[in-house]
Amino acid sequence: MSGSQKKRFFAQHAKSSAALVSLGIHAILLVVALSFVAVTVITKEEQKFETKNVNRPRMPMKKLQVPVNIKKKKTQKPKLRKRIVVQPKLNQNMPDIKMPEITGVKGGIGGGVGDGLGGGGGVGFSMPEIEIFGVKSKGEKIFVILDSTAWMMYDEIGGIPAYTVIKEELVNILGGLSPTVLFNIAVFDNGSAVSRFPKMVPANSVNVGAVDEWIRSLNAVKKGMGDKDYGNHTLGSGGTRLPREYTVAPLQHTRHWSTPAMLAMEQQADTVFILTQGWGWQFHETADAKQWSESKMAKWRDLQEQAKQKLKEENEERRKKGEPPRVLIGWSLVSAYFPGAEHPPQPERYWYTPKEMLEGLSSHREANKSNVPTTSGLGKRSQKKEKFSINVIHFVRKDHISEKDQDRFKKLTAIANGSYKTLSGLEAIQSSASGR
Repeated sequence: MSGSQKKRFFAQHAKSSAALVSLGIHAILLVVALSFVAVTVITKEEQKFETKNVNRPRMPMKKLQVPVNIKKKKTQKPKLRKRIVVQPKLNQNMPDIKMPEITGVKGGIGGGVGDGLGGGGGVGFSMPEIEIFGVKSKGEKIFVILDSTAWMMYDEIGGIPAYTVIKEELVNILGGLSPTVLFNIAVFDNGSAVSRFPKMVPANSVNVGAVDEWIRSLNAVKKGMGDKDYGNHTLGSGGTRLPREYTVAPLQHTRHWSTPAMLAMEQQADTVFILTQGWGWQFHETADAKQWSESKMAKWRDLQEQAKQKLKEENEERRKKGEPPRVLIGWSLVSAYFPGAEHPPQPERYWYTPKEMLEGLSSHREANKSNVPTTSGLGKRSQKKEKFSINVIHFVRKDHISEKDQDRFKKLTAIANGSYKTLSGLEAIQSSASGR
């Protein structure tokens, strides 16, 4: 078809073409409108639904029951059997068993293992108790110190008969201890100190019997007793002589009861009993005595000789009556027969305080501490120092008591976890003895 023919065709069908164009435009608008509606429907918000709690019935759970058949056992009536009863023999001689140095076992092996096994937690037994003349203490390593100086035999304290009661009481007390308890005993006088055993031993009948035999002749009352039949030289056979003195800071030296007390610390005693008449020579000299005139000294010597003669005559009369001699020494010898006589001047002295005495004893104890463990390792080991107690039975005169000595002993026992008691005269000693 040529170009002229095309023009004539559109000219002839002009209205038809316009209708087609209009129809196409409307079709497009219809599609757009439908698309807008579809998009609008799709982008609507979602509807939210709320749920309601519905109570549903629940079935209770049943316990599982398992049938158990219990068969009743037939009990038989007990049959009587014959039993042989043997009464134990008392006071049997126990063998002298050498025991190691065990400082932590409280109450012995059989008497109580409580604080010893493990320190902090033991089986629960308590430590053994001991009571001497009413003074009570506890311990499983006991050291007894007995004064045998002349002053202990003075009539005002009770004389030699009172000393016999003291010895008997000690043997009685030691005999009542458990054989598992360790002990030792020492005797001192003005010039020496002797212990019965070189170390702690069990308190069995054999060792207690050895003590009884050892001190039986000590200051013993006997027929025809001499004026000087007292002191350590009257002890029986056996014993270990102690050093004359110890030098342990702050103490320059020890005398009387403090010397055996040092041995007690060496042997790690946890309970010490001191039976004495006084504080003793616990001092050191700081200056010489002042000069005394020759005339005064000559008069003093004359009074001493006269006093000795009077004492000799008095003791001869006592022997005729079967009585023990009277004991007097030093200045008290002159004062007994010549009251108010002037005494020679003394050197200047520094008396050790109770605190210094305890410091020296504690220092010596630590220096001689055994390498044997104090606990078995079953419990927590205590880091605290082992405690020990010092107890004093102070025998004093009826007519006079030294307030200084009394005050010193009270302070010492207070800071050393111990107890203190005074006894004056034979009757007081007898009434305090356990066996009387």
